Amino acid sequence: MQKINGPDGSGTTAFVLTDLEGATAADGIVRSAKKILVDGATMLARSRTYAWALLGEQVSGASAGINAAPPDHSAGVAAFVEAVTDRVRSGELSLDPGKGVSAEDLAPLAEVDQRSPLLREARPHGTLADELLATSVVAAASAAVGGLDGRRVAIEGGGDHLPALQALLESAGASVVASGPDALTTEAEVLLAGSKAGVVDHTVAEQLPHRVIVPHAPIPVTAKGLAVATRRGIVVLPDFLTTSGPLHAFRPEGTPTADDLLEQANAHAAGLTSELLDHPEGPLLGACYRAEDFLRTWQEQLPFGRPLA
Repeated sequence: MQKINGPDGSGTTAFVLTDLEGATAADGIVRSAKKILVDGATMLARSRTYAWALLGEQVSGASAGINAAPPDHSAGVAAFVEAVTDRVRSGELSLDPGKGVSAEDLAPLAEVDQRSPLLREARPHGTLADELLATSVVAAASAAVGGLDGRRVAIEGGGDHLPALQALLESAGASVVASGPDALTTEAEVLLAGSKAGVVDHTVAEQLPHRVIVPHAPIPVTAKGLAVATRRGIVVLPDFLTTSGPLHAFRPEGTPTADDLLEQANAHAAGLTSELLDHPEGPLLGACYRAEDFLRTWQEQLPFGRPLA
């Protein structure tokens, strides 16, 4: 783990956590708050590691935290960016903004990022990265319920990808019947969850009126929440599959168009979801086993803990 100190006297600290040994590249998100916990960062990185494993790529998840509160936030972010710029320029590390960090904060990193510039391409409802994320979420949801036409969907949580997500749901014929906290209690066949890690714990899972939980952000379900949901017959899809869309533009082969990447994201999420629905232990654990089978081909030891909050 790379540790970073902010300006003298600021009290700001930061870190970059890389999940796997021996990986030549790692990617993930940066978050900033008064205190970012390493345990939470580890699970965010683990989710990304498993996403790459499902794609058959030897790339590690990463997660970064900037511990800074106003008025030290701007200076702390600037110090962090300076400290990791060489790693990003080399292609060893790629980072996107998470909670508490804006795209503008990370603009100097975007300038040297080795990933496809298509990710930042403007689209009708955000960037291509937003649309890729929404595509994988909607494709997985559709596969899980046999098509979204006429289905009731509740969206818990937001994000820059929300306009693209809503547009794709509408195009698929779904009806968005609730958003925000009300989504957890509103009758709907599909719950798109993603306000924060662990929002669906065992207490929430006991009351959910939904058939399927589809994450649109990392690790929204706890281990106990998964157990309760499974007991109640609620299907929980793996976040490291449903949110994998943007990874298709990491360093694509050849010169694919935006439409090519969207097609890849759709096919991966829909195809694998369909395969995993019949797994005897459910699609989330089935996806974990598949990811771990790949990780064993290049890691001497699996990382400890699965991507659950």
